[in-house]
Amino acid sequence: MRFTICVLHVPDMDRALAFYRDTLGLPVRYAFDEYVEFDLNPATLALHQAQPDQATRHAGLFLVVEDVDALDARLRGQGLEPQQPLADQDFGYRTVMYADPFGNRLEFATPLSNEA
Repeated sequence: MRFTICVLHVPDMDRALAFYRDTLGLPVRYAFDEYVEFDLNPATLALHQAQPDQATRHAGLFLVVEDVDALDARLRGQGLEPQQPLADQDFGYRTVMYADPFGNRLEFATPLSNEA
């Protein structure tokens, strides 16, 4: 078994795109009116337009990035506040957690060493 795609059902595609594409800078693989995919090689993050009562509620994504401190500074510079501040974790990563406009949690992480 291999994980390839995570789909978040969002009630407002414009707000979702503004966050994931414009704020986070994720690369769009392709987009349709009600469906957008972002290339997070080797996996894919997809957004699918849904009615508010069918939207994804409080999913959590763990995303490894090259420099979590730089990403945190960039997001703070855009006026976002983290849900959990930058911290070294005992499981081998330095992490910070933000939320998307719908309450889904995005934990960004950089390994503390090359072994993580």
